[in-house]
Amino acid sequence: MPKTGFLAMDARHCAGAEMHEMMAYGASVGSKKAKNEIKAVGFIGTSCSSTANYFGKKQGLGTMPHAFIGFAKSTLRAAQLFYESFPKEDMTVLVDYFGKEISDTLEVCNYFNKHAKNGKLSIRLDTHGGRYLEGLDIEKSYEILEKFCPNSIKTYRNEQEMKWLVGTGVSVSSIFYLRNILDKNGWKKVKIVASSGFNPQKCLLFANTNAPIDVIGTGSYIPNNWEETYATADIIKYNNKSLVKKGREFLIK
Repeated sequence: MPKTGFLAMDARHCAGAEMHEMMAYGASVGSKKAKNEIKAVGFIGTSCSSTANYFGKKQGLGTMPHAFIGFAKSTLRAAQLFYESFPKEDMTVLVDYFGKEISDTLEVCNYFNKHAKNGKLSIRLDTHGGRYLEGLDIEKSYEILEKFCPNSIKTYRNEQEMKWLVGTGVSVSSIFYLRNILDKNGWKKVKIVASSGFNPQKCLLFANTNAPIDVIGTGSYIPNNWEETYATADIIKYNNKSLVKKGREFLIK
């Protein structure tokens, strides 16, 4: 995806600092090759300052973690807390925690309208693979692709490709859906950051559909092949009240 920036978010899936360093180094090498050969945007950085030097940065980059949204008790409140602490920073708001991706996006963009109009606001989608983005279902997803990318569903697709196109989680249809809503409301400068299982095959499919993604957070697909190392952590309770990202309720049952 030469027109899309990438963020190395492998650290939370690594079994130790050595593995993290190797993964970040590998990403930086591949990124440099893509930049030289096809003028790709490539990797814009990593989530950890410890490996930022591989990408020519002084510190790590990132977005709001799910735990921060849970702590704030609302997506908008999390954005407000971020702004209070870092008023000069660009803001990337995670909107899938409560399963209200569209509602929370509209609320945040309305509140931070200047940020939205000036290109200082990004929306991150990390919708759980077990549910559709707010407002979508299988029928609506097909309608969106028919409107914005009809050729993508007029060729042979295997089961996994169809899920990435019109299924649950972060799909091609969900990206087009969010982009259209942002544009219709005058927020054409608001960027879309996507994460959730972006391996090379998923990236290729999204590239072929020209899905309007500005940045992709990736890194889990490598340790996913080494099951003994694959792990992630979720905060599941705040002040003795159970709360997790929508779709991960199994963690507290």
